[in-house]
Amino acid sequence: MRKIIKYLGGVMLLTCLSLLLLTGCNQQSKLKLAVEVANTQCPISIGSVGEISSITFDSADVTYHMLINENNLDLNALEKNPGTMKSTVTALFRNPKAEVEKILKMIVATESGIKFVYKGGKTEKEVEYYLGVEDLKDILKQNITEKKSDKSGLEEMVNVTNVSCPIAIDEATTLNKLTIEADKVVYNYTVDEKIVDITAMKENEERMKQTIKGSLKMAEPSLRKFLETCVKDNKGLAYRYVGNTSKKSIEYIFTVAELKALL
Repeated sequence: MRKIIKYLGGVMLLTCLSLLLLTGCNQQSKLKLAVEVANTQCPISIGSVGEISSITFDSADVTYHMLINENNLDLNALEKNPGTMKSTVTALFRNPKAEVEKILKMIVATESGIKFVYKGGKTEKEVEYYLGVEDLKDILKQNITEKKSDKSGLEEMVNVTNVSCPIAIDEATTLNKLTIEADKVVYNYTVDEKIVDITAMKENEERMKQTIKGSLKMAEPSLRKFLETCVKDNKGLAYRYVGNTSKKSIEYIFTVAELKALL
């Protein structure tokens, strides 16, 4: 879901810029035409999560239709956690830039809302979340400090990932949850010791860390955004693996300075 936040922000900006060409129209006509312009860019990739398949305006609501890769986002779990959905979509508009604020005010002025429709690529299951006029007015009234905004943003990213946990990474590794600790965000994994020797992981700590570092260097935009958010909130990153039988553990830690060097 954190990927959705980043890419929808870009689409909102595109929509706003198109408004500059529509000075002779009323508010609803401007909004309709701006959404049509944004829709011409679809489908829009949102990384491994899926794509924005279309953006529509039916004179009542602006709707983002998203086709989701269910291997990376559990729609059933998301549906059962409306609070997580709310915090995620609200984060898109927190402390909006001038251009995004402009489109939000236009949507409010037309008494419209914003609907997010997530459709599973395999099951075709649909999950919806809606921001009504009053929700959008509340967002526009928010005045959150940058520091608090960074902290909230990181918490939302972690919460959204945890909705889909546990996640089978491979036949030997399961991601149980992400946690935020005093100085770092931790990926907590369980390792099947019938397949992977946790002791060997300890003995090859530096090589393992370099492998992880290499993957972070090649991070797709959404993961890079996550790393940037960690740095802004002065948090490092750790990958903690625990053996399923011995309970032995190994942790590969990247400090804030190391994350900065990767960005």
